Amino acid sequence: MEEMATGMGFFQRLFSPVSARAELLEGLAVLAGRNQGLVDRLKRHAALTPSSNIKTGVEALAEKEELHVKVIHSILADRNVWAKLPEAALHDGSNNWARLSGDLEIIGALAAELRIDAMKWESVDEAVAEKLLQLAIEDDDRESELRKLALKCDALALD
Repeated sequence: MEEMATGMGFFQRLFSPVSARAELLEGLAVLAGRNQGLVDRLKRHAALTPSSNIKTGVEALAEKEELHVKVIHSILADRNVWAKLPEAALHDGSNNWARLSGDLEIIGALAAELRIDAMKWESVDEAVAEKLLQLAIEDDDRESELRKLALKCDALALD
């Protein structure tokens, strides 16, 4: 009987809210790094864009995404967790259209991941869930803005 109680304790710990919270925080730390990577890419790509309208739009998106990074960092900091470092970009693209299309893919993935994370956080911390859902909604809007900017670039033009 004692073995069963010990075994139950193991499973209780395995599926405990503390374990779930730690796992969610780890995922959020990775997401913060990926979001910072997007900010870095957008800034780099804005600097490479000759069109002032597109450049201004991409810079504005980078600033807005920086605010998302700050929100995620504050969630992590309140729980004594550090964000993961952003991964280095393997390939930016040979022209503005390719670069912004890559950024578009990243922001879309971030929005989807934020929505999923928001659902996972609902049972652990509703306030965090609401913040993450708000970030996902904002990223959906930014994805649309970025798509419009990318469409203004000539897909065949090399820099």
